[in-house]
Amino acid sequence: MTLNKLLINPHSKPYIIWLGNKEVPLFVIDDIFATPLEVRHLAFSNSFPSSVAYYPGRHQPLSQEDPSIKAFCHFIATVLTRATGKQIKTEAISTDFSILTTPEEKLLDNQGQPHIDGTPMLGVIYLNEQDLGGTVFFRNRETNSMTVVTEAQKAHYQNLSAQRKLDTPLGYVTDTNTQWEKVDTIEGKLNRLVIWPGNVFHSIDVKVNPASGQLDEKRLTQRVIINAIG
Repeated sequence: MTLNKLLINPHSKPYIIWLGNKEVPLFVIDDIFATPLEVRHLAFSNSFPSSVAYYPGRHQPLSQEDPSIKAFCHFIATVLTRATGKQIKTEAISTDFSILTTPEEKLLDNQGQPHIDGTPMLGVIYLNEQDLGGTVFFRNRETNSMTVVTEAQKAHYQNLSAQRKLDTPLGYVTDTNTQWEKVDTIEGKLNRLVIWPGNVFHSIDVKVNPASGQLDEKRLTQRVIINAIG
């Protein structure tokens, strides 16, 4: 059972971090779980089937049929509704445990690159006792934007994604290069929740080879996916 293992720390408080020139807000809660190591133990008590999503690793879905998972999703919906002023329903939240396992030489064309998400918001809770990698946020040099909003920016991103399929994969992009300017990195602190708008460029901050070590030595997060607003 997951009961009592996803308990929210009653002393934790949300705050906002602004990236760039107050361009992108991040919703953050440090020390979100009352017992984060129990959450970590819960994650590794599961099997982590191969991911069918475009993620360089493996996922373990968590069902809202479990009362503690539903309570967690309800908490997320409640605090985000307060923070954004927009209604977010419990049923719109999904969550899973994810581990990073794919080495650079086995990445597919767009994996490991700065990207946007297909949902209104998405976030992670970092669950490693040591920082094995947080999240990096970028500005695209051609559009001079951290986000994809306008039709022109959407067309640019589609072209960029299509071009990547023709190019040799670059590996994990974690720093400034000719195409991307690194704006900030959020540290992968144990028990930290970070949620960002789905249209902001970001990538995984890879600090150790994903292929090295046993399963419980890899970068572990709990993804928090906001599938709809309103």
